Amino acid sequence: MIENIRDALKEKILVCDGALGTMFYSYGIPVEQCYESLIIDRPELVLSLHQQYVDAGADIIETNTFGANSVALAHYGRPFDVHRLNVAAAQCARQAAGNKVYVAGSVGPLFDNKLSEEHVADVYRRQILALAEGGVDAVILETFSSLEHIRIAVSVCKRETSLPVIAQMSFLNGLQTSSGDTIRVIIDVLKNTGADVIGANCSCGPAHMVAVVNALSGFTDGFISAQPNAGYPQTIDGRSMYVTSAEYFASYALKLAQAGANIVGGCCGTTPEHIRCMVEVVRSKKPVFRTRHTCASIHVSSRKGLFPHHPVCRPKIIVELLPPKDSNAEKLVATASMLQAKGAEVFSFPESPLAKVRMSAIIAAGLVKQKTGAEVIFHCTCRDRNLIGLQADILGAYAMGLRSVLAVTGDAVALGGNTEASSIFDVDSIKLVTLIQNMKQSYNLDFRIGVAFNPNSGNVQAQFMRLKRKVAAGAEFVMTQPLYDADAIKRLSEMSGELNVPIFAGILPLVSKRNAEFLHNEVPGMRIPDAVRNRMDINDKEKAQQEGIRIVLELIQATKQTVNGYYLISPLHKYEISAQIIHCVHEGIYCGNDV
Repeated sequence: MIENIRDALKEKILVCDGALGTMFYSYGIPVEQCYESLIIDRPELVLSLHQQYVDAGADIIETNTFGANSVALAHYGRPFDVHRLNVAAAQCARQAAGNKVYVAGSVGPLFDNKLSEEHVADVYRRQILALAEGGVDAVILETFSSLEHIRIAVSVCKRETSLPVIAQMSFLNGLQTSSGDTIRVIIDVLKNTGADVIGANCSCGPAHMVAVVNALSGFTDGFISAQPNAGYPQTIDGRSMYVTSAEYFASYALKLAQAGANIVGGCCGTTPEHIRCMVEVVRSKKPVFRTRHTCASIHVSSRKGLFPHHPVCRPKIIVELLPPKDSNAEKLVATASMLQAKGAEVFSFPESPLAKVRMSAIIAAGLVKQKTGAEVIFHCTCRDRNLIGLQADILGAYAMGLRSVLAVTGDAVALGGNTEASSIFDVDSIKLVTLIQNMKQSYNLDFRIGVAFNPNSGNVQAQFMRLKRKVAAGAEFVMTQPLYDADAIKRLSEMSGELNVPIFAGILPLVSKRNAEFLHNEVPGMRIPDAVRNRMDINDKEKAQQEGIRIVLELIQATKQTVNGYYLISPLHKYEISAQIIHCVHEGIYCGNDV
């Protein structure tokens, strides 16, 4: 009977196998084919490959089940083959391993950030239970970029089985995941969830993997695994090839072990020859004794002056400024200067609202800040950028001197009428908050993260629960959709008291009866009480506009002690209306003929 893998790791460096997909590809099997189904279609080929890694001296071989979950298999029309494929794959690997080599059940990521936690847990539960039934000695979670998903998978393993768990993530050159999670945060989460081994695989070659292991060693005295790629792929005759030699790759196995790795192996591009050379280098080596370093915490200052946590004597007003539809920012800057002269202190810049093309919110905010010195908030949507673009623009915004960001989903592309435009949505608004929060810690960025909240939703409780998740992820202030009911604002304040973050109630002055009816009946997320709409039933255009201003000022007067401030949206680009409201608030004029 083979000893428990946890005990073995205390005594020696274990060598894991190399790539399966690379080998299948080298055999001429196209990447479009479902490699996991080969265990049914060509079991002798899978068994032969496992045997090659065993013969090369691997201590651990992985099952051919990286994508054998219902989400991935659905792309090949086989979502119901999860149990069959995983059990067969585990049994095949066990046949090759005998009782001398460990079998690790390979579980890969889902590559879908839109799935609920319950759905993710169920997908992993079905795969992991099938692998356990097939006789694996451990579960290896590999190539994860989502800390949330790998946490769920580890939890499922610990709850449903007694198997050791090797939890591996993919790190970028900045020693963080593509989602911005830092090594320190990852180790804290995975250790608390129960992972037996924490490590990294894929995304980089052996040289960079040494840096990753060094960083991991700085935050944990637990077991570490490292499975780098064979360098970086090159395109040769139309095929992606890894050309790093087995000898060069193996030379880094010793460096990985010296850095603190307890398990070394290979990922993309590695072959049985790479593993054989690795075994020769580390076979007689003992694990390096190490203790966790004490690392100084990164302090990110809090800019409470801009967003006070409690209502103040004079409510703070954030004024929305729409970026221009062309490249000319002169009018934008002039408008900001005019509003600033009336007392505006903070400006907010939406990002292509209604999916209509406008100047970059980051650039518009940067120009206004540069010309006026005012505080600015730029909106950052999940809609228009992938993870790389999001992080690049966040860093660029910070370099421009911007310090406040509103993380929002973004209006649906369909609203813009451009049928050739597409949405990205690598993350949702909650994960975007997490990403920015992670970047704050990684790069010591002094950002304030804001989020949106729609209390007009039919299911306000569900919206509030989502808001709580945003705050838990790192949100530091909240801006709501326009409200017209003082009681609703007070209820919002009561409901959000436990969040301990500033709330800025949205206000959008009405300009006519037609405007009020349109917003109430045709714009999603808008709800205007009958009494307010009736007050706007005025034929005279100027008087109707002034009545809209009175409604807003009365609302502010009734609620200024319950919220931290207001998010003022100018109606139909009529910034002179916003200027009048700001002036009245600063002068303490809330009703009467002085309005």
